[in-house]
Amino acid sequence: MEFINRISAQLKEFFSGLSASRKLGLGVTGGAIALVLGALFYWASHQGYQPVTHGAMSAEDSANVMRLLREKKIPFQVDPSGKQVMVPPEYLNDLRLELAMQGLPQTSGVGYELFDKQSFGTTSFLNKVNQKRALEGELMRSINTIKGVKRSRVHLAIPEKTAFVEDQKKPTASVVLDLEGGSLLSEKQVFGITHMVSSAVEGLDPAHVVILDSMGKELSKNPRDSMIGLTAEQTDFKRKLELDYQRRVEEIIGKVVGEGHVKVGVTADLDFAAVSETQTILDQDGATIRSQQKTNETMDGSRPVASGAPGATSNTPGEQPGVVAQNSIKSNTAKTNEVVNYDIPKTIRTTQKPVGVVRKLSVAVLIDSKQVKTTGADGKIETKTEAWSAEKIKEFEALVAGTLALDKKRGDTLEFKNMEFVTEDFEEAQRILDATATRNYVQSMIVYGVIGLIVLLFFFLVVRPYIRWVTENTSESVETFLPQTIEELEKIQKSSTLAQLDEVVPDLPDRLDPEKVEGEMIREKIVTLIDNNPQKGALILKEWISANKKPKEDKGKTASA
Repeated sequence: MEFINRISAQLKEFFSGLSASRKLGLGVTGGAIALVLGALFYWASHQGYQPVTHGAMSAEDSANVMRLLREKKIPFQVDPSGKQVMVPPEYLNDLRLELAMQGLPQTSGVGYELFDKQSFGTTSFLNKVNQKRALEGELMRSINTIKGVKRSRVHLAIPEKTAFVEDQKKPTASVVLDLEGGSLLSEKQVFGITHMVSSAVEGLDPAHVVILDSMGKELSKNPRDSMIGLTAEQTDFKRKLELDYQRRVEEIIGKVVGEGHVKVGVTADLDFAAVSETQTILDQDGATIRSQQKTNETMDGSRPVASGAPGATSNTPGEQPGVVAQNSIKSNTAKTNEVVNYDIPKTIRTTQKPVGVVRKLSVAVLIDSKQVKTTGADGKIETKTEAWSAEKIKEFEALVAGTLALDKKRGDTLEFKNMEFVTEDFEEAQRILDATATRNYVQSMIVYGVIGLIVLLFFFLVVRPYIRWVTENTSESVETFLPQTIEELEKIQKSSTLAQLDEVVPDLPDRLDPEKVEGEMIREKIVTLIDNNPQKGALILKEWISANKKPKEDKGKTASA
């Protein structure tokens, strides 16, 4: 406490010795320095803030997170869009665990943890609603894990089951996706989301799942059509087959012309028609009699022939016909019927033709010119390019045809060209990049050097003169405060007008040589003055020297006179 009191007393004496203008300057300078230091500390402490969640949050989630942070008295920042809350890194991990325990952010949907807390008065209707909400939340969590999806919303329409099958309605689903900036979902991803949702809901047909993006564009129009989905698979198979053919040709030709000196393009015409063919083959040479039946019929007899007098008289009732000679016809009939049944061996063959059969191949091969090294007149090795000979081109064509099993009868075509490739000058690009990096480094060094120079100039031109100004004022005030003569020192010691004088000024002995003490005090005063202000001491010495010279000059003038 004595030390503190002593320091406070010295500070009070220091400020009391300052003039009003210097007190104002000291206060303004101290306030400016404190403001600058506070701004620097604030800027440094707020540079390391990190977002609480990986993605953007809704306004409701942001409000809930900020409420929790205020309750826990954790400093935070909110970005201008209001969709992200940032906290210092030391609070990040614990805060994320706390948010997960409280189910924040809630826009991701609640899952089956909704059933962790159940009351005894829960009705069956409420259980069904909670089950649907939990299923929607679980689907949203699964969809949000897909790359490119920032947030999602899932709505399920599950109708009640009825006793009549014809009255039963099928469930439907709607999915809204909020994609990350610059992200686009492929058809396979949309197709996968559709089948994931349909598989999670009992009785849900993939055709009844509608997927939209945040702009209202329907993404599920292609996956809903089974034919389109099949076409996508066929296109993928076709692309893989063409890439495989390209790789084969580039590997075998690249061994001769060099890696990177050959480019191959293959277009495959595939037949994806599913054909099933049934063929029946009969072996007539191996026929055998299975059964035989023979029938013979013979008939002998005669029959009378119509006779009588022609005319109306013979046909009139009651009239006697005329006498006519009786005639008859004899008929003898013989018929033979034979039936023979044969067993003919037959073979039934059912053939299922493969899908994706190559109907036609179109191949284009481009090779670089040959690199030939020659020795110039000056003895240096030079590299020149030459075209491949016609014989080599034919050999290459034969290699490609054999590698891909090309068939001219099938309509396959092969186009082989020899051209000089254009090589990119990566060394020049690297030099440009190095020059840009060097320029940026030099600019940064110049900026930091200018900042450092400004700081040094501020210190030498502002801070140091100000400190010297305050120090000179303090030295003068202390000098005026200290006793100037022995009499004043004895008077102050006897009266004890100065607080704690015993600690500052030692006791004077009873017998003291006044001239010696006064000389020592004057010497100490001069040394202190010169140490604090060398310029002022130099001026005093100069005045003393000039003062000593003047009397001598005056004496010389008097003597001469």
